[in-house]
Formats: sequence, structure tokens, C-alpha cells
Amino acid sequence: MNRYSNYEINNTDPSEKKRYIRSMFDSIVPTYDLLNRVLSGGIDNFWRRDLVKLTGGLKNRRVLDLCCGTGDLTRQLAKAGGDLFSLDFSFNMLKKGVEKGWLSGENISADAGKLPFKNDTFDFLTIAFGIRNIPDVDVFLSESLRVLKPGGKLLILELTRPDNAVVRFGYNLYLTKILPFIGGLLSGKREAYGYLAGSISTFLDRDVLIQRIKNAGFDSVEYKRKTFGVATIYVCGK
Repeated sequence: MNRYSNYEINNTDPSEKKRYIRSMFDSIVPTYDLLNRVLSGGIDNFWRRDLVKLTGGLKNRRVLDLCCGTGDLTRQLAKAGGDLFSLDFSFNMLKKGVEKGWLSGENISADAGKLPFKNDTFDFLTIAFGIRNIPDVDVFLSESLRVLKPGGKLLILELTRPDNAVVRFGYNLYLTKILPFIGGLLSGKREAYGYLAGSISTFLDRDVLIQRIKNAGFDSVEYKRKTFGVATIYVCGK
């Protein structure tokens, strides 16, 4: 595990870590989607579908999918009728998503902490498995609030540490041993999957993240645990 693997908040000068993370994601593009399915047993798609359902309906609503990667969530949002904008700071991820036909609408390569949109632009913002890769998390949350319309929602899907001690023990074993091994074996990028495992095991606890979301100015935060608590969906209202 390298020095970038542990999640640390840096709202002032996160540029060095962001360069590392961007380079890391650029490097794993060829096997990224396959490994998402293998490492989650395919259940990640069900979590994304649950997120889409929690919007309450997207037809003709303007949606920004943040840290969209190759567009796994974006394509489900589009199927639900959303007017889609997709953003990721890895150009290679966006390119692969376009080639696969998973990204539609407007695709933007940009930093999620510096959103290139006017105030009150979107009805919904979504981010799946991306917030733990954002070191300036408070800046990101403030930017998200800014570009949301009044009454809009930010929906966050992220991997979390289970509450149950037995499940947590097995999950930690998976993160520290199995995920880096399989990810490294299939991608040839063991360091990258060591980073991803570390970012999951050290990301903000659920209650800490909820408090920071509220501190950013969101009026309400609800959450839904998924699959014994290994993932959580947060619904944050403006």
C-alpha cells in the first residue's frame, strides 16, 4: 500500500494526490469494467439501480453524473429519462465510455471540485464510488450544492465498512488480501488495486460524512445501507 492509499481530507492543496489518482485511473481503463463485475460479484449494478429508483423519477430532469468513469451509472440514468451530463477527470475513462456507448449527452473532462457550471443548473447530481477519490471533499460538497437547483438532490453511492463485527472482519480480509490480489492479477496493476482497497478501508465513517454534508449546507440527508452495509446510498437535499 503506497502513501496515497489512506484517505485524508485536503481542502487547500490536493493537486498532488489528484494527479496520482487521475494517472492511476487512466492506467486501469482496459480492465476497469470487467474487474468491477468480478470484484463485486455483479451486485454493484443492483446498487446503481437502487440509486436511480431513489431519485423518484428523472424524465426531462437535468442530471449531472460526477466521477462517471466509463458510464456504468450514466447509462442507467439515461434509460430513466434524464437529460444527462457526465463528468470525470480521467479523459481515458470518458473515451472508453463513449466507445462502449455507455456515455450519452454532454461529456466533460473536469475536476469535481471545480464544476464548470452556473449556479442552480441541475435537478440531480449523482456520484457512484467516486467521493472517496476526492481529497477536497468539503470543496466538492459546496460545489455540488452551488450547481443544484433549489429542491434538487445529490445522491452518493459509496462502499462503506459494515457495522456488524463478523461481516466487517470478512470484509476487511477481502479488502486487504483478495481485492488487491485479483485486481492486480487481472489488470497487471496491483498498486492501483492496493490504493482502491486502502481508500475504502480508510474513507470517512458514515456519520462523519453525513455531518460534513450538512455542514456544506444541505438541508436533509437520508441513507440506505446495502448488502449488509458494505455499500451506502446517501440522498442529500437542497
